[in-house]
Amino acid sequence: MNSYPSEFLCHPQPLMFVAGLLDPSTSLSTTTITIPTNTRDRAASTSSAAGPSSRRPSENDSFSSMMTSTTTLEPNTTSIELSPGSTPADTPATSSTSLPFSPPVQPEDAKETTVLDSSPQDKDFKRLLEDLRGALSGMQQKGKVWLPVKERKDFRIILVDKNVRLPIRKVSTTSTNDPQSSPRSPLSPLTPSSPLYPDGLIAPVWVRKHAELVPSVFVLFLRLYEAPDPSDPNARTTEQEMDNVLVGEIGDRRRRLGERGIKLTVVLMASTEALDSPNLDARLSYLRRASALSSKASLFVLTPVPADQLPDFVQSLQDALYDSAMEYYSNHMKRVRRKKARLPANQYGALLGADRGRALGSQGWGVRYDWKAGWFAEVKGETEVARRHYEDCWNELARMFASTQTLPPRTKRWAEAKVLADCVAVKICKLILYEGGGPKVLGPFFVHLKRFGDLSRGWGIGEDTFEFWSWIARQYRIFAELLEFAVQNGQQVSTFPPISPDMAMPELVPGKSGVNPLQILQPPAFYFYMAASCTLQRHERFLVAKAAEEDAMQSEAGAASGYVSAAPGYSNEKKVDHAGLTVELLTKAYTLVLAQTPPQIRIAAYLAFRIAETHVRAGQYDSAMKYFDELSLQDQWEPIVKQTRALWYESAQRTGNVEAAARLLIEMICPGSGLPSSERSTLQDDLLSVLRTTAPANGPFSMTMPSESALLDVSAAFWTDEVQLPGSASYQFCLSCPESVDISSLSFDRLVLSFSDRPDVTIKSVPGVERPMTQVVDLASSEDTRAALRWSPGSRVIINGELDGLAGSVSISNVLLVLKEGPWEIDLQFRPPFPTQWHTAKGSIAPAHDLSSFVSFVTRPYDISMEVNHHPSAFVDESLPVLVRVTNKDDRRVEAKLSVFLQPAEEEDGSFITYLGETSKSLFEDLQLGTLQPGASIEKSITLQSPHPSTKIIDFSLHTIDSSNPSIWTSDNEDSIQETTYTAVIPVLPPFEMMTRIDTTPSLNGDPQAWTIVISAILTCPIPRRVYVHGISLAKGELEIVSSSLGKDTFPQAWDQVTSYAVYAKFQTTLPSLKPPAYLVCSWKSDEKAALIETRLPLPLLNPPSPGSGISARIAPPTVVHLNQPFSISVNLTNMHRTLASSLNIEISTGENFVWRGNRIIRLPDLLPEEKTTVDMELVAVGATGWCTLPKITIWEEDSSPGEAGTGLEVRLVDGRNGSEIREGLQVFVRP
Repeated sequence: MNSYPSEFLCHPQPLMFVAGLLDPSTSLSTTTITIPTNTRDRAASTSSAAGPSSRRPSENDSFSSMMTSTTTLEPNTTSIELSPGSTPADTPATSSTSLPFSPPVQPEDAKETTVLDSSPQDKDFKRLLEDLRGALSGMQQKGKVWLPVKERKDFRIILVDKNVRLPIRKVSTTSTNDPQSSPRSPLSPLTPSSPLYPDGLIAPVWVRKHAELVPSVFVLFLRLYEAPDPSDPNARTTEQEMDNVLVGEIGDRRRRLGERGIKLTVVLMASTEALDSPNLDARLSYLRRASALSSKASLFVLTPVPADQLPDFVQSLQDALYDSAMEYYSNHMKRVRRKKARLPANQYGALLGADRGRALGSQGWGVRYDWKAGWFAEVKGETEVARRHYEDCWNELARMFASTQTLPPRTKRWAEAKVLADCVAVKICKLILYEGGGPKVLGPFFVHLKRFGDLSRGWGIGEDTFEFWSWIARQYRIFAELLEFAVQNGQQVSTFPPISPDMAMPELVPGKSGVNPLQILQPPAFYFYMAASCTLQRHERFLVAKAAEEDAMQSEAGAASGYVSAAPGYSNEKKVDHAGLTVELLTKAYTLVLAQTPPQIRIAAYLAFRIAETHVRAGQYDSAMKYFDELSLQDQWEPIVKQTRALWYESAQRTGNVEAAARLLIEMICPGSGLPSSERSTLQDDLLSVLRTTAPANGPFSMTMPSESALLDVSAAFWTDEVQLPGSASYQFCLSCPESVDISSLSFDRLVLSFSDRPDVTIKSVPGVERPMTQVVDLASSEDTRAALRWSPGSRVIINGELDGLAGSVSISNVLLVLKEGPWEIDLQFRPPFPTQWHTAKGSIAPAHDLSSFVSFVTRPYDISMEVNHHPSAFVDESLPVLVRVTNKDDRRVEAKLSVFLQPAEEEDGSFITYLGETSKSLFEDLQLGTLQPGASIEKSITLQSPHPSTKIIDFSLHTIDSSNPSIWTSDNEDSIQETTYTAVIPVLPPFEMMTRIDTTPSLNGDPQAWTIVISAILTCPIPRRVYVHGISLAKGELEIVSSSLGKDTFPQAWDQVTSYAVYAKFQTTLPSLKPPAYLVCSWKSDEKAALIETRLPLPLLNPPSPGSGISARIAPPTVVHLNQPFSISVNLTNMHRTLASSLNIEISTGENFVWRGNRIIRLPDLLPEEKTTVDMELVAVGATGWCTLPKITIWEEDSSPGEAGTGLEVRLVDGRNGSEIREGLQVFVRP
């Protein structure tokens, strides 16, 4: 963007002048400050006296003469450079035309108000001034083309002297031709002293005037007088006098600024003690009224505070004055719009000024007004309004350029207007990006290129001129830089990763599919690349013009007269470093591509190639070599590699880098180089010429051949992937020369075959030996490791060998072929791929098994068997023996050890294993079994015991090793240890299953609350395994046993799965039991030789009817029902009273998975004493299968006692299947 004035491109900010903070020692006089525009002007800038310049620019002045102006900003004895207003270093030097300034400000009372730092309080204020200057220094930065959103409301703050002079608004243009002319702006085209007189459009100095010289708000820092001794009788009088001095100074400044609509804000610096003064408010009110300050944000008081608090004060000051600044620019914008509205409709209307033939027309005035309105709208933050004004300005400029009478080509004003049009286009694109337009920014950009490209052809600046391509490159570069700013500030630009060539493309319908590339916003790197491509076109057109000049100079007439090219700007074009400019643009694109996420590696490689290519074309071969070296380390993208080699070889030849030349020649001989075979066949001689006539600078070097299309086709494999020791492994290497490669004249010195964890195998070359097309070298049958290492097209060398068996794995690392010629020694590294064929002298075979790139030498496994014998199941509390038998069936002696692991249950259940009297809940590790001779066996017994039913898993791990090993069972021999495992799954089941039945009847002892309960039990064996029962007895529990059926049988007895044993016991109780009433004790053995085991089976809990109800209710539902089929439930009711009848009601609830057939409320007839009845109900299972809960059934016994009508007792329900009380609900299993 340095090609254009920065004033036309930078984002404007509201300008604030801050006075009263400069060091008084520097404010001694009023001087004119020249604002230099380039490095040369800055070095030569000096102070000069103020005053308007009377020099009128001549018509032959260059366009850059209107770029700057000498302006007075602040008094100083030295030249002050305002970096925000300075133009780029490449802007042409300008004239010293200066703006006229207003007279110096002189306070009405010349009494000095500055208090010297003679007290600690004064030192605090001096430090405050220094801190304020430091806090405001960051607001004086140079203008930026792109301003982040959070900074667009910030002021540009410039520190000035209190007596600063502003440029005069208007000057008199009285002349003899027009004595009645009114005063006009010094920058107006109607002012003869203006750099735009008579037909200029807009100058950067106008932007600098509003951006640097004329503020929108003026902040004046003053010291509020404080009496040294408040108790002095004259202190009040002195205070009033000093306040009057302040009033005069403030009032004079307010009056002068008010004439221009500039807001004045006064900041009074006072001590903390002054804030506590009771008359402070009165003094401030007097100062504000007497000086006629406005009531809004015009007077502030600041006390000395720490420096870290001043940024907050500065921010609050900006917030308070922002509306006033916006009002100031709004007034300017309104005046501009009014002036534009008064323009005549006819663009050739009356023209003002002395020189009417060359005066600016209404079109030009419209351009001026649209530019100014857009600038003021931009500084206000109204981006859409600013964009519309800039668009109107651009359209009017395009219409002006369409007429060569309005803007004749190649004139000063034509050049000015052309620069302005380019800058306006940049402004439009920037504002669209401000609004987040994204791809919309491409519209005005390409319209600008198209419109002014067409106009350039009419001006004689077509595609065949370097001027055209210079302009196009400049537009692409500016657009890329603008888009880069947008990306850096958070805007997203889509990146499209390349599609894999293996991916099938979707079918495109003609006329309906596809996207216009011009409508896709690319990353900034793309437009930098386009600028570089246009620069290359520029260079080519320049070379054509240069060739024409050289042809003309060779003629006698041209040599005698001195030929001068007719192309405008040709002399300047000679000074342009086209290669450097192209490399700069390509490097920028290259950097941005690598910075993308994810980085575009192949695009970066292409850009690096273009950079190197540009260096080669420019003859900068050393620089090109650096990029070629970088390319060699990147992704080997075949299209780039093929183009790179030729340029790289040329650069290597020019720089004398013989190593690189030899390397490239070898790569180009390879069939994958992309060169035709006819060209590659001649490269062998070139390579031999380099090797025989030169010497390497750094000695031997190596090259890594590509995996495909290398100099030789190399393959390597082992016959099998596993070999048992002490056997050997067969391997094969095959080096074949492609038919399209001729290296028959190259002599190779040796071939090195590399393995992992094995010594290399080196094969020496045998010169002068006749070599067949297929040469087989058998390393296993011959000690001679020599072969004819020369290849002609289609020939191959096959190397067969064997590796001796050593424990471990071996893989093929690489193949090294050493090319040696004179002082040259080049190591060619090959990475052999995985082959599928095994080669012989007569041909190739494909084995039934897969070949392998590695081989594992393993120890021959020991022939050891481990048998684990035990009963299929175990009983609870039984010590189950598990026998482990280990047999050595091998012909070697082995050492063995056994580990036994009992897998733990989810919860601790008390299970354990026993070995030789020692118990463990989990593991017996490394039980030494000793040395097993060939054919010997050893047997060990492990017992398992579990107190609860479960499934137990026992893991057996047998480790064996050759007993001849001197250091067995060490970590060094882990590979020699063989492990044999076995897992035993043993279910642990209860020895007995008991089914019980409970019968409840009223006791005959006369107690109505006593019940006689008989528990009937049937014992069975759940598994086919036999159990020897030695006795059965009843052990007392919570209740006394009235009687039982035990004592009549003879023991021991042998029970199996078909055996059933019945027993009953009678109890009497009045309350439900909380513990088992008794235990059935069984003494048994699983084997006649085993120890006696005692198992206690608890009898079910007793639940006699509640005392309040004399009704016994038992429900007997079926266990299994079928879906959608009715089934019956029977309720057996017994009236246990001997004298009272009972009135019963049955209430049935609704359920989710069942439907009742019939009434859900059943009223039964009175049930007489000791009478029984049965109520049958039908249900249908619907909705679900599996275990389902039946709906609740409630039985109520009505209470007919006097005074309790309508009340009743709920009858306790008993499950007829097991005699337990129903509390949670009955469950049945529903089948489909």
